[in-house]
Amino acid sequence: MAIYWNRDSIPALQGLLPEERKAATMSVIRKVWRHWQVWLPFASLIFGYALFFALAPQFPYRFLVVVVSVVVLARLASLPFHSYLQRYLSTRGDGP
Repeated sequence: MAIYWNRDSIPALQGLLPEERKAATMSVIRKVWRHWQVWLPFASLIFGYALFFALAPQFPYRFLVVVVSVVVLARLASLPFHSYLQRYLSTRGDGP
């Protein structure tokens, strides 16, 4: 199983125009979001940050900690999304 860090690294979307990428993605997006492996990381990330803001005390550099962790954790949470997106796009036959 390959790791796709962003949509530009997905083989099925390489070589397509931006409009074609969007159309190809939108045609399979419902199938991708049906998997719990896709939506659960994003839901738990949102829930975790809501808990953090509700329970964590104020401390110096809190904003910086939140921004850096959001960037890193959102990239990790998107890995299953990109993997399933590649899977459905390749079975659809939209690859180059």
